[in-house]
Amino acid sequence: MDVFIDYPKRLEKIRGQMRASGIDLLIGTRTVSLSYVAGAFVPWRSTVLVSTDGYASLTTLLIDLERMKHESWLSNIHGYAPLPGMDLWDVTVHQIRSLNLDKARIGVEVGHSPRGNTGYLFSTEFDLLRQALPDAALVPANHVMDRASYVKEPGEIALMRQAAAMADSAVERVKEALCVGMTEAEIAGIGEMELRRLGSSYHWAVTGSSEVASGERACWAMNGTTPPSTKLVQKGENIIVDFHPCCNLYYSDLAHNFIIGKPNAEQARLADAFARTAETLVNALKAGSTVGQVFRAVHDTVSGLGYAGFTIPSFGHGLGVMGHEWYPAIVDNDEFRDVVLEENAVEVAFLAMAVPGVCGMRLETPVRVTVHGGEMLCATEPVLTVIDG
Repeated sequence: MDVFIDYPKRLEKIRGQMRASGIDLLIGTRTVSLSYVAGAFVPWRSTVLVSTDGYASLTTLLIDLERMKHESWLSNIHGYAPLPGMDLWDVTVHQIRSLNLDKARIGVEVGHSPRGNTGYLFSTEFDLLRQALPDAALVPANHVMDRASYVKEPGEIALMRQAAAMADSAVERVKEALCVGMTEAEIAGIGEMELRRLGSSYHWAVTGSSEVASGERACWAMNGTTPPSTKLVQKGENIIVDFHPCCNLYYSDLAHNFIIGKPNAEQARLADAFARTAETLVNALKAGSTVGQVFRAVHDTVSGLGYAGFTIPSFGHGLGVMGHEWYPAIVDNDEFRDVVLEENAVEVAFLAMAVPGVCGMRLETPVRVTVHGGEMLCATEPVLTVIDG
C-alpha cells in the first residue's frame, strides 16, 4: 500500500523538538529513530544524524547499503564495516567533524526499557563518543523522537488501518479453523499465513512471532507473554491469540480470546468483566485526558468488578512506526502519568486478566485517540468468541 509521507516536514518536527531542548545534532540509534528518519527497514546497528541546520543521514552496515539507497528517501547514506577506520562510530564521528559540530550540544539516546531490542546507546559507545568528541556536550535526547513521532500523520494512520485489517483477517482465519486437537503452533501458523498473504512484512513482537496460549498456559497469573507451543488444544479450554502484522513499517497488534465449548459460570463471569473493562479502556483514550486519568478509570472499573488482583496493572502502550511501542505506556508511574493524550496519537489498548485454573483473557487492539474517545482501528470486538466443541 503506497501512501504519501512528507519526510522533509517530518524532519522539521524533529528539529523543532531539538531546538526546544537546545540540541544542535541528534544521533539516533533506537529502532524508532532509524525507521522514522530513514523511512526504511534498518535491521543492523546503525545511526541517523539530524542537525538543526539541515543535515540528515543514515549510516548502516555495508552489506545493506545498496538496499538502503533504493528504499530510503535520504540522499546521505553511508556504509560501515567492522574494520579499522570503517567502523560505525568512525564513520559517524567523521560526519560530525565534517559538519563542524564536534563542539556542539549533541543529543544521544540513552536509557533502558522493558523491551530488549530498542537500540539505546551502549555504555561502550557512549564512552567512545566522549573520547572522540571531548569538546561536545552529550545530552540525553530520547524525548526528541518520542515527541516528534507521537501524533500520527494521515499517511501513518492509513498504513496502521491497513495493518489492523490484516490482523482482523488473521483472527477470522483462526476462527474458521479452530478445533480440538490443534497445536498452538498450528494456530499461530494459520494466522501468520494470512498475514503474509495480505502483505505483512514482519512479525515484530518481542516474543519473536505470534502468540498463542491455551488452557493452563492461557491463565497463568499476570499472563502477558505466550509464544506458541506444541500443546494440543482441548475442549473447554480458552485460547488467546495475539498477532503482530507490519505494513510498510507500521504496526498493528491484535489479541483475541476464544473458548471451545460453552464457558462455565466462572469463565462467563470473567468474560463479562473483561468486556466491560475493555469498553472503559477504549472510551477513556480521549484527547485531553492524561495517562494517569486513563489508568485510574480502568483500575477503578476492574476493582469494582472484583478482578484487580487478577489483572496486570498496565493498560496500554504506544504504537506507530517500527520501534514505536513504548511512548507513552498506560501505567501509573512518573514517566508517563502526566502525559496528555493528543488527537491522532495511537495507543494499543492492553488488558490481561487471568484467574489461574479458570480462564485467561487478553486484549490488545490499536486505538486512535479522538476528542470523543478512542476509535478502534481493528474491527474485531473485545469479547470472548465461543467455538462449538
